[in-house]
Amino acid sequence: MDKKTVTTISYLSRLKLDAEKEEKITNDLKNIIEFVDQLEEVNTSDIEPLTNPLEKTAKTRADKVTANNLKEELLEIAPSSNEDYFLVPRVVE
Repeated sequence: MDKKTVTTISYLSRLKLDAEKEEKITNDLKNIIEFVDQLEEVNTSDIEPLTNPLEKTAKTRADKVTANNLKEELLEIAPSSNEDYFLVPRVVE
């Protein structure tokens, strides 16, 4: 990582950096790149990839109906209905 690259990145991200901050960011980016390079050396051939970094699974439950079917009772008290639906006046011509 060099100053020219940091200057280009700051220009593209519309950040104005003074000389002191530019030097610090240059060093920080160098350290980050070196750390990532170290990660590439680690042998991960026997490790399964994660789908979630927390390794938690969602709790599941049995899929069973717990509510009563109130269709007939609700259609009976509706102002207007047929055997399956509520009937409403047309609002769009």
